[in-house]
Amino acid sequence: MYTKLLTILFFLLSLVATGQDKMSLKGEMLDYKGEDFLLLSGDDGGVFIVDSAKVDYNGIIRFNWEGDPGFYRIANKNNKIDFKIDRTNFWFSLSGSMEDGELQFQDNDENYQYQYYLSEFSILNESIQDLREDLLNLNEKDSLFKEKHSEFKKLKKSKRNLLRDLWGSHIDDWSARFALAQQELIPDVKLKGPKADDYYQKHFFDYFAFSDSQLTGTPVYYEKVAKYLKAKKINDLISNGNYKEIKEFIGNLFWLTELNPGSQKYMANYLMNRFPEEEYYEVYHIVSDAYRILNTCEYVLNTKTIKRRINNFKSISKGWQVPDIPLYHTNDGRVQNLSNVNSEVTLLIVWSGSCEHSVNMLTQISEIYYTYKELGLEVVAVSLDSNLNFWKSAVMNGAYPWINSCDTDGLQGTVASQLNTFVTPSMFLIDSSLKTIALPQTFFQLEQKLIELFK
Repeated sequence: MYTKLLTILFFLLSLVATGQDKMSLKGEMLDYKGEDFLLLSGDDGGVFIVDSAKVDYNGIIRFNWEGDPGFYRIANKNNKIDFKIDRTNFWFSLSGSMEDGELQFQDNDENYQYQYYLSEFSILNESIQDLREDLLNLNEKDSLFKEKHSEFKKLKKSKRNLLRDLWGSHIDDWSARFALAQQELIPDVKLKGPKADDYYQKHFFDYFAFSDSQLTGTPVYYEKVAKYLKAKKINDLISNGNYKEIKEFIGNLFWLTELNPGSQKYMANYLMNRFPEEEYYEVYHIVSDAYRILNTCEYVLNTKTIKRRINNFKSISKGWQVPDIPLYHTNDGRVQNLSNVNSEVTLLIVWSGSCEHSVNMLTQISEIYYTYKELGLEVVAVSLDSNLNFWKSAVMNGAYPWINSCDTDGLQGTVASQLNTFVTPSMFLIDSSLKTIALPQTFFQLEQKLIELFK
């Protein structure tokens, strides 16, 4: 017991320390003495709190944390400041308020350019929005309407030119991409009600690069997605049970991320965290199904079998008794069935050597396997490959150190039938009595669950 506790302690400490730097952020915020702020960042599953601090009586705020250079956000209840931190000791000062004050950084810092772009867009957006509201309250035949509408069109043209200039000539600069990502097109005053909403939503992601690996997983990324969900009135749709419309725009979100599998994972993790299965069953499965279509390998089965397995799989939840499936051709002849596996927690993964998504998942699992094995985890990887030699070669090439098995009958075999498998990879976290603990859809979900189980 003592040895296990030491192992857990060492593991949790290593999660914090491995590959991370001691980071420090110091800021001067004279207008905010005594106020509390959060330092935020993003990971595979959404925005999280890195640190919290109070502005002292000298107007100085300090954050210290273990982390990496990247994109961070300082925020209170009403305002935020975004910047890219590219060194372990970062400094800034703010003269005035967070809404319209002046930010200072170290000499030649790229954040100057980023804040300049944000400022330009902020002025244009505020002026355009104010004019649009004025115009909506005026009679189109009035001379004042014509005058203001002319100014409205000029401002919209100025914004359009700035958008096109940054998108066309400065897209290689992170500062331009991050500023563009936060922009939406404001509808013309002639578009009202649902037509204005449709225009806004249709062009919502026109200048948002889902393929941008620097943008993916940042507070800006998640804020944009959250803003889109709000624009689509997802809470009202859920209340009204309009899951057909939710399915359509969730599918569109994943279609937009198709060129960047990494962005798909971030999107799926964020949405499944926001709409957990226990509270939002229908939405959770809309998200997981949309993700699964793009990140698993599907197989040809007759329509009746597919429908039955999909429906049965969706009904699986925590506590489901996993069948004591046979484990054919194992590398350990003593293990003939799943119940023969001696572990507190078992990760059962159904995969195929011909499925790229399966191989990628096993590669990630292999990176954490020995750490969690010390804590009580075993992995059982059951392949559905029909050719034994191909499967053995795939296992050898991957150097998979866990219990490997192969059901050469594939999707028509006992394993796939009993587990209602219709895609690979499919994962089941189970306890020693073969009851389901969780059904991770992504590696991030798997790792988060393991951390929760072995903390």
